[in-house]
Amino acid sequence: MASYTRGSASKFWEKVRQLLTVNPESNTGVPIPGVYRTPSPGSQPETYVRPSTKHSDVAQNYYFNRDARRNYPRLAVYSQNDVAKLIAASHLKRIIFSIISKIVPNISITAGDQDASKESTTTEITIPEKLELTEVIASSPVLYSADKLPPAPPTLLTYHWKKSKDVDDPDPGVYWPMKMVS
Repeated sequence: MASYTRGSASKFWEKVRQLLTVNPESNTGVPIPGVYRTPSPGSQPETYVRPSTKHSDVAQNYYFNRDARRNYPRLAVYSQNDVAKLIAASHLKRIIFSIISKIVPNISITAGDQDASKESTTTEITIPEKLELTEVIASSPVLYSADKLPPAPPTLLTYHWKKSKDVDDPDPGVYWPMKMVS
């Protein structure tokens, strides 16, 4: 097996090293200059060339777009009609998509103000322009109920609360009854 490390300077010192070391089969750890990291990293003739990207284009990369000090958050305004459209579209995707996808293989759902291409083979369902947010929320399906609760993280601890016997029960007419639980 070829070793990539240099042995001792002479055969005498190699024998001394083998006698004094715990593992005589181990090497010195000094690399052979001609084999180790050839070519060496500093001797590479290529020079670094910065890759050209759209960010290195000075003509379309304005400073005010990159200036993080003045990159203030932009104000986004959503009306109740916009929110109602989003909620209605999400419910349409969930409810109607499962029903109609069995009949029509390609279907897309768009809002009423979006312009869809007429040459598309997909079926378009339009959402009315004027929607009341309260009506959309009331007509949306109930996600969770007493029977179907949201997922809870698993826990290894189980608590069994017992009524404290240290204090008597408060009077039923007390405004803020204090109950001791231990």
